[in-house]
Amino acid sequence: MLLPILIFSLLNLNCSGEANNKDNRQFVASGEYRIDLDQFTSPVEEYFQFVPSWRGNDAIAFHIRKKGEIKLYDLKSGKLTESLKYADDGPNAFQNIYDFHIHDEDHIFLNRKYHYKTHLVNKDFELKKTYGFLEPGTKLDPSSGIPLASDTFLPIFDHNKIIKKNKNGFIVSGFADVNRSSPKAFAVNCLLVEVNEKTGEIKRLLGYPLKMKGKAWGTFHGNLYTFHSELTDMFYLSFAADEELYLAENGLNILNSFEAKPTGFKPIKPIPPSAANSDKAYLNHYNEQYIFGSVLYDEYRDLVYRIALEPNPDYGDVFVKDPLYRPRNMVVMAFDPDQDYKKVAEMRLVQSGKGVYLDRCFVNEKGLNITYVDLENEDKLYFKTFLVE
Repeated sequence: MLLPILIFSLLNLNCSGEANNKDNRQFVASGEYRIDLDQFTSPVEEYFQFVPSWRGNDAIAFHIRKKGEIKLYDLKSGKLTESLKYADDGPNAFQNIYDFHIHDEDHIFLNRKYHYKTHLVNKDFELKKTYGFLEPGTKLDPSSGIPLASDTFLPIFDHNKIIKKNKNGFIVSGFADVNRSSPKAFAVNCLLVEVNEKTGEIKRLLGYPLKMKGKAWGTFHGNLYTFHSELTDMFYLSFAADEELYLAENGLNILNSFEAKPTGFKPIKPIPPSAANSDKAYLNHYNEQYIFGSVLYDEYRDLVYRIALEPNPDYGDVFVKDPLYRPRNMVVMAFDPDQDYKKVAEMRLVQSGKGVYLDRCFVNEKGLNITYVDLENEDKLYFKTFLVE
């Protein structure tokens, strides 16, 4: 199987972007995992999760919405080991479920996000609790069901957003019900919220950095990607339009930030007024710029990784939801906390007609694992493993 061209850059940059020849580290391809997908599982399922320990083994889980199932594949063997099916009609039904998150066998979160609710169940889908994300008394539009209040938000926890169980309940990403073509969308304080497990009380914890406020950045550049490390007990925050990475403690107070941008990066600009009300103009503006993606902490090697996606001016002016359609080239960066978060390695993955790398990543003892879809065999899903050496 031919792979996309990998261009490894032996780039050792400090936080100001200047070269440092004392280091000579690079990303090295060290292996892969192969998942043998069944007939119902697409290699680009929108809702998936790396589960570090499912019945004692690492697993990859997919939510197959049309089947009402969460399918778990053993990471080592690549085989389907279990399907968890929930009812979508009847007295014990779970309807309109999108995101999911497996904390353990007794704590599985099912997100009914467009109804502003998250269910907590066990592996047998016995309901333990339902959490609501609308304030009591919030009025809804009678025809659409959309809240009439201006400060509501959707809970969201797909592959690079977060839902994190803690001693009080859980912390989850929020998506504000405000048009991101307006600066008002970047004054919100619900990007991360804490839900009290006993009372259901919601505490808003995080908004946008000051540099992003007062401007409009659009739908995609308004995203926040989050990772929490049990080892460091810190949150790592990657704003899609911000070249800095942020570190925060459990109360989401920012402790530190550092520059985390690829070589040749050009600053991301807010959307101009001409693009605010034009989908075509906005998409052109978006595709002409970088966008930052996932952030991960590697506790095995004490490194922080960040994904950036390069501009893609040839994409076209019509958005296609399929992630395999004209994908952006990917830049993967590694930063060393022991060297004041200096960039110690950078890798550029150039997409090809043979296969596509996607920003759907996880870390384990083997290294950094990045999703790869073989376009000549979509019955398989690969996770290519890389180490910094």
